[in-house]
Amino acid sequence: MNDRYLNVFLFDPLGWYSGQETDPEKLQLIRIIAFLLVVLGLFIGWEAWKFFHKRKNSGGVFQFLNKVKLEVSLEKDRLFRPRVLTMKIRNLGKYEADLNAPVIEFRKIWSKRKFKVNGIHGQQVYPLFLYPGITHQLEIETVTFHQYDRDIKSFYWARVYVSDAEGHQWKSNKVKLRKSLVT
Repeated sequence: MNDRYLNVFLFDPLGWYSGQETDPEKLQLIRIIAFLLVVLGLFIGWEAWKFFHKRKNSGGVFQFLNKVKLEVSLEKDRLFRPRVLTMKIRNLGKYEADLNAPVIEFRKIWSKRKFKVNGIHGQQVYPLFLYPGITHQLEIETVTFHQYDRDIKSFYWARVYVSDAEGHQWKSNKVKLRKSLVT
């Protein structure tokens, strides 16, 4: 390859594109392309500025970095066939959490039953706003679920799933409800 063509290709990348054009027309083509690139750059910059500054008060664009750290635990009052399960949700992070109603799951080997826990004693507790460093405790009576489905007495494990308004989900430890050959 000739050195002249190499220099033209490296230092004037649009020079090869314009082909056999004369210099004034080649310069005009370069000016038009440069103008279009500047307009495109300004448009992209304006859109990026709007995107990054539209939600200043709610944490901005980087709100997905504000991770909510929750610890969910489930405890029982008796060793087998507990009457009351105590759910504790502790916010360990720096940011507040907007929690939906938790779901309690009773599980056998191949079957599951899920119930949404909205509150206690007929009072709505959820959705719940949990500030950093605060612990929420809810006592869940198993007798209320036995009224809806008598087969739940024969289930072996229980677990609680908690989700927030953004869709993140946490689960508690499994609690053994009764003895079986499997457990």
